[in-house]
Amino acid sequence: MKRSKPLRATPFNSKPKPMTQVSAKKAAYRASEEGKAALQYQGLVKQLPCAVCGAAGPSDAHHVIHDRFSSRKSSDLDVIPLCKIHHQDGPEAIHNGKERWREKHGPDHGYLEQTREMIGEMM
Repeated sequence: MKRSKPLRATPFNSKPKPMTQVSAKKAAYRASEEGKAALQYQGLVKQLPCAVCGAAGPSDAHHVIHDRFSSRKSSDLDVIPLCKIHHQDGPEAIHNGKERWREKHGPDHGYLEQTREMIGEMM
């Protein structure tokens, strides 16, 4: 008997899509001490207000993308808090136009130090 994949949530009026499988490499990283620490750090970042507009959390933990010179994702510790409007959903979202976002708000990595300071104050 073939088991069906679990379905992930989707917006209204769209077909549910199967959840993607986690690779063995990613699963091993998440199980490591480094991976657990990174997930904990991202959890703290998500509690912070948006780095751009100050909207109260929970926020998204956005991996910085400006000035990278490879297709590889930045470190799990190089994340900043962004509200949905500035991250993915709004007309000003960084993932809807990173150059336009940079012109208005500066490079996203410019918010890393502020984020790390706020995390330090939480601890």
